[in-house]
Amino acid sequence: MDWQPPITRLPDAHLPLGVGTGQATCRACAMAWPCETAGEHLREGRCVCGSASWWEKRGPRNWHVGPRCYTDAQAVVAQAAELSAARPVHYPPSHFYPPKPHRRRRQEPPYEHTPAGPGDVQPGTWVWVSPGGLHPGWGDIHLLAMVTRLGAPKCELWLHIDGTVHDVRADLLILDGSVARQAARAAGLTTLRGPGWGRRPLLPEWRWVDWTIAEHLAHREQQAGAAAAEEVVQESLFSVQA
Repeated sequence: MDWQPPITRLPDAHLPLGVGTGQATCRACAMAWPCETAGEHLREGRCVCGSASWWEKRGPRNWHVGPRCYTDAQAVVAQAAELSAARPVHYPPSHFYPPKPHRRRRQEPPYEHTPAGPGDVQPGTWVWVSPGGLHPGWGDIHLLAMVTRLGAPKCELWLHIDGTVHDVRADLLILDGSVARQAARAAGLTTLRGPGWGRRPLLPEWRWVDWTIAEHLAHREQQAGAAAAEEVVQESLFSVQA
């Protein structure tokens, strides 16, 4: 006896005829549907209109017994609503940007500066503006800019994307990653991070590359205050008493 694969789905020979009339018959058996063979592969359901419905156990097919209780257009609308609920639309943020206010424009400033250590920031330093630093018209993403004037609490920036000039809070400005790589190469290093797997921590002497401009300015003021205090102490030590 030859082996035959088991039948796991409703055979096409036992599909129904005349389902819409409410008196469905089996194609092969000429009996009321579902016949004994079809019943093994179906599970019974109930439509919202009260009519019986049959669903294939191992397949997507289903049959509504009796006249249809909906039109094709209603079926499309219902399916669209179901898909919309399952996959909500995510428009790009640009669809919600308000109009940009006027900002003066200028050519790229002639400044050029590469920080080499903590507090070493000057006009010409390239930074990334964090979301929220600019007017919402410029979006809610990081944007590349050049520092043209340092200050507290805001610095003046030249925005690379369109050449506009902005005043942005210093605590929302972070150094561009290429600046850190240039500083590392100048120091003869090939990496700024310690040993380990995954996202390795920065070496202690290179943690300044993740500082904001505000942190660099605060560090510079602290160093200047410490130097001034040391100078006063030295003057008092070497002063000549009359």
